[in-house]
Amino acid sequence: MKKYRIAFIPIYLLLALLLGLGVLLCLTAPRESRASLKENRMLAGAPVLSWESVFSGEFMTGLESFLSDGMVERGRIIDASNQLEKALTLWAPKKNDEERLEEQVAAMAGGEEEPVPTEEPVQTFAPEPTQATESVSPEQTPQAEPTGSPEPAASTPARSPGTVALVDKDCTLWQTRADGSVRTVYTFEKAAMQNAVEVLNAYRSLLPENGRVYFSQIPFPGISHPLQNGMYIGWGSDVEETLRRNVHEGVEIVSAQAVLESHLLAGEDLYFHTDHHWTPRAACYVAQAILATQGISAASYEDYTYVHYKDFVGSGGPQNGYEREPIDVINPLLPTEGYLIDKSGQEKKDVFMITTRHSYQAYLGSTRGPWRKFVTGADGGGRKCLVISDSYGNCFIPYLMPYYSEVHSVDLRREYFDLKRGGCTVSEYIERQGIDEVYFILSTASGINSGYMSNYLWKYL
Repeated sequence: MKKYRIAFIPIYLLLALLLGLGVLLCLTAPRESRASLKENRMLAGAPVLSWESVFSGEFMTGLESFLSDGMVERGRIIDASNQLEKALTLWAPKKNDEERLEEQVAAMAGGEEEPVPTEEPVQTFAPEPTQATESVSPEQTPQAEPTGSPEPAASTPARSPGTVALVDKDCTLWQTRADGSVRTVYTFEKAAMQNAVEVLNAYRSLLPENGRVYFSQIPFPGISHPLQNGMYIGWGSDVEETLRRNVHEGVEIVSAQAVLESHLLAGEDLYFHTDHHWTPRAACYVAQAILATQGISAASYEDYTYVHYKDFVGSGGPQNGYEREPIDVINPLLPTEGYLIDKSGQEKKDVFMITTRHSYQAYLGSTRGPWRKFVTGADGGGRKCLVISDSYGNCFIPYLMPYYSEVHSVDLRREYFDLKRGGCTVSEYIERQGIDEVYFILSTASGINSGYMSNYLWKYL
């Protein structure tokens, strides 16, 4: 037995040495995350060494991520991997837009949240079985017949606070072919719709008497590109009208489908081709529509200035024949200062836009947290708003800034937020910061069918 113990001594010493090197590295390495243009994400910084982080497991998890992101020759390894993937793609059978759409819908059938470019799989809360999206064949028709663009919000009487609303049907998002047939892309079951109504009403109750909640669910790019290439002649949804019938007064529902449809059919590029995000132009159109419900004639896309790049490759890499594509980085209309707010409430100066970076990270310097505050330089009547979003909010938020004195933001997904990091709930933050209005800007990946709506928005309320 003693011999066995002696034999293991070198192993123990090696493990101790590796652990010591890891600790030394964490003590001396920069704690700030670094940008990776190749991966379109922020690389992990060194974790904070403390008794709390060690015993909670956070230190070892953070160390693993840090060492992985700091791998020697990481850039070359990624380049080699991309080249190999590209070579394999050339030999693979080509898929048409409808086949790619089928794959995307199938991938989202379980209510998965927006994919985040990372080497490690992102864990998400799975929604209840009743909240799963249905993927149906092209021959099936949606449960509610399309009647064109949804009616304006003013057509539906608002419910007063305290009124209990019950959603009485499933809802759909569909596409229409030239022959008049329709294809259901997403199904939002009654339970998921009911949850969305209750979430929006609950957040409205946190605001002052004249406060407002704005909600817009943004379709993923796979269902927009077919409109641009003529495969479909339109899309629609009865989600928004169902929400309008059931939400309380002070909750505004804006249909992204209705806003973007004519622009897509006109051939405007409103979504990237090598990335899973919408473009600033699309975000500007939706921002204009929401601000119009407030009686504000918002600045046009052309009123802003941009830094133009031609060699953007996003999270999806080269696909659909696009090796590179253009990207426009937004310059603010007014001098704007950005701040990160930590769990103790301390504010730290932070980036607003990174106009030297031709990646989606340029928009607000990527998703950061837990809380962010932008002092806009605008009067805005002293109004303050909070934008609750996934990364689709990053290029949307700049178009709100000329109309609020402060714009705050938070991404409540697990990889960006928890109560330990945030230091307070959303309701506490709204009260502390004097928030007047709340925006929900969520892609379909983080929308009504997702754990974002069914879990996070309740968990952190």
